[in-house]
Amino acid sequence: MKKLLLLLVLVLLIAAGMVYYKKWRSNFLHKKVPELVFLKSDSLYRIIYDAVDVDEVDGEIMIKNLQLIPDSTYKKPTDSSLPRNLLRVTVPEVFITGVQTDAAVLDKEVIASKVKLTSPVVTMYNNKYGAKNKDNSNDTTATTDKIYKILLRGLQKIKVDTILITDADYHICHWPNGDTIFSGSKINARLHHINISDSTSTDTSRVLFAENASLDVSDIVIRNKRGLYQYSFKEIQLLSGNRSFAVKKLHITPLLSEAAFVKAAKWQTDRLDFDLYNLLFKHVNVQEILNGNLIANELTIKNAQFNIFRDKSYPSKKESKIGHYPHQELLKIPIDVALKKVIVQSGHIEYKEKNPQTEKSGTVVFGNVSASLLNVTNMKDNSGITTVNFNARLLDKVPLSATLQFYMKNKNGKFTVNGSMKTTDATIFNPLSKPMGLVEINSGTIQSLDFNFICDDYKAKGIIQLLYNDLKIKILKQEELGTSAYKPKKLFSFLANSMIPDANPLKNKPVRIVTVNHTRDTQRSMFNLIWKAIFEGAQKTVGIEGKLGAAP
Repeated sequence: MKKLLLLLVLVLLIAAGMVYYKKWRSNFLHKKVPELVFLKSDSLYRIIYDAVDVDEVDGEIMIKNLQLIPDSTYKKPTDSSLPRNLLRVTVPEVFITGVQTDAAVLDKEVIASKVKLTSPVVTMYNNKYGAKNKDNSNDTTATTDKIYKILLRGLQKIKVDTILITDADYHICHWPNGDTIFSGSKINARLHHINISDSTSTDTSRVLFAENASLDVSDIVIRNKRGLYQYSFKEIQLLSGNRSFAVKKLHITPLLSEAAFVKAAKWQTDRLDFDLYNLLFKHVNVQEILNGNLIANELTIKNAQFNIFRDKSYPSKKESKIGHYPHQELLKIPIDVALKKVIVQSGHIEYKEKNPQTEKSGTVVFGNVSASLLNVTNMKDNSGITTVNFNARLLDKVPLSATLQFYMKNKNGKFTVNGSMKTTDATIFNPLSKPMGLVEINSGTIQSLDFNFICDDYKAKGIIQLLYNDLKIKILKQEELGTSAYKPKKLFSFLANSMIPDANPLKNKPVRIVTVNHTRDTQRSMFNLIWKAIFEGAQKTVGIEGKLGAAP
């Protein structure tokens, strides 16, 4: 009887143990495992979700409305101990298959075949108050390291074969006010061979803990605040395996016609219409791309089209452009940019300007453009000089080359420019000189033009050598405003030709090389300064400085 009683007690104990173990296991799988896998809240982030459904037999877990939220109640938003980047993530649905529940229970390891995140919204906050590295650069490892620590709370390892992200939205914003820097939608991504553990936490060859990652974005459209432009990016692809980042098309499109645009702007301003095709970034820092920075060895642009229009019949805005040269603006960009080389294989630049006196537009065209830019960066540890080498055909006919060097560390905006133009018939400039200057070139040959300037925020100094012969011009007046009909001013034309030496050099005379010391109109651009300096040198060379009016 005692043996039977002991056996019965043993059976009851075993049964009770099995019930307790089953209840404990169920509780662990349905509550503890999701907490371990899906980010238990800590002092920096709060983690919330609506529901968890665990199918132990099939190894599947479904999470509804998972959210990772920076907890600003723990630290002040301006606390310098916060990382440089913070995340906010919302995922309406997370579906995991191939989950090895025994590994989670016994070894504190989460191993799964596939994780699918449907329509997640990820916001990366750039925190200017956060800690920086010793060299004052952004702490780009902080985000990854922090995610690693949160993900592994209570776990030894998370290992997933594939993570699929479909129809995601991604935003980069300023912390803590949330002003948007960048926004993209309809993003699809694949992460392969993810391993989150102590051994991979500092592996810089991985992207988001994955051996390989790919990102595809079909379309990004951004409108500027004033509603004058639309910025669009089409067919974006990021591949971590070969460290490449490609954009099929990039458009900066004005939303108004030329007339409507300048009317809305109310002041003289450049209307920009840019199209760039087949942009390929090589050897990119993929983690920096995801952090919103642009760091790569090389950018190649297969084709670029730039169209610029300015209507000078509107008043110019009385504001200084000091500190707004292109290289000075690069330093102000709120993200890190470091491109060792930029190559433009083929391009076309068209600048059209409407003259209020004639109500006609003159167009400067640079065709067959090719260019290379070296050391394009706003990083503080750069060598200090950005070089631009530019080759084109002026008006689609005349070979033109120029080299500009920008001194990035110079506080006065220093840059140098030297260039040359080859032999051409001077009459090809009549489509410009007639509507913009009321001057017609009857004859002449430009043998060459060479210039070399040192420039800063306030002036351009240098030399010009303009070689030409048989130059004859005609001063015009317009028969009727807005028409293309002109009449010669015979007396003024005679006087002009009598003042202008018809060649440089004159027979048995030395070549005339002139010096230029041109004061900048501080309300105009860098390109205006270069053009005015060249125009001043050309006037000096032909001996009519100040006698036929200023450059347009």
